[in-house]
Amino acid sequence: MTKNTALTIFMVVLVIEMVMEETQGDTCHEYLYPEKCENNQCNSECATKFKEVGVFGFCVPPRSEPTEQFCICSYNC
Repeated sequence: MTKNTALTIFMVVLVIEMVMEETQGDTCHEYLYPEKCENNQCNSECATKFKEVGVFGFCVPPRSEPTEQFCICSYNC
């Protein structure tokens, strides 16, 4: 019984470590839709929302309507 418990705990720890390695170092993106997108405003909104170092945001026009823009926040996962 002790072997099974020890093996189960080892496997759970191994799986958790593998999941953490997969997400470390990746860049995630989230979209914000302000009424009027400006790069400085977008960048500050992203920094406020995620409260991390290395977060940045920029405005991008969507494919369908080039007059409206949205903000892309990029941050470390």
